[in-house]
Amino acid sequence: MSTQLCTIKGSRDGLVVTITDASRFDHVLDALERQLIASESFFQGSSAKLLVKQGTLTSSQIDEIEGLLAQHGMRLDRRPPNLGISPRERGPVPESEPERLEDSTLLVRRTIRSGQRLHYDGNVVVMGDVNPGAEIVCSGDILVLGALRGVAHAGAEGKTDAIVFAFRLEPTQLRIAHLISRAPDEKLPQPQGPEVARVVGDRIQLSVYSH
Repeated sequence: MSTQLCTIKGSRDGLVVTITDASRFDHVLDALERQLIASESFFQGSSAKLLVKQGTLTSSQIDEIEGLLAQHGMRLDRRPPNLGISPRERGPVPESEPERLEDSTLLVRRTIRSGQRLHYDGNVVVMGDVNPGAEIVCSGDILVLGALRGVAHAGAEGKTDAIVFAFRLEPTQLRIAHLISRAPDEKLPQPQGPEVARVVGDRIQLSVYSH
């Protein structure tokens, strides 16, 4: 698995993630993640465009790349890079946005591991776990279809009606807007189903989720 399957380089159009062979997508993701980990402090807070040299990416694959970049504090700019390359050579980044939920929702189809940070302007849905030492900060809701054991900050721009939902809600720190709730010192009984955290009055309240 050569890292040359995927490179991140600066250009006159900003940072560009170049994928040499889209058919080896799983290897591409691994190569991209290694580079992001190695240079996280350098890339954090920046945006990047996609350039595919061979093959095509589906909308769901582009979503996965967007999620991985977001975990490392980066934003994906879906507009094609302006590198003086003809549209045919440039490789497809779909002109239409993938289907989104209201208020812009980022879907992450993987576990967020310790040391990874995801910052997003909108809602975040994680199809996996959020491990201890991982962090999610977003301006909307956080939904984890797994165990949430890291740090979660929903409604980060002051949205007090934001919620945090997880199949197992065991965060080391939970924040909604300006309110903070920390993990209890004692071990609590296992809840009888998924849980949701929301602001009630002037504190964060956890309850078993019900339709």
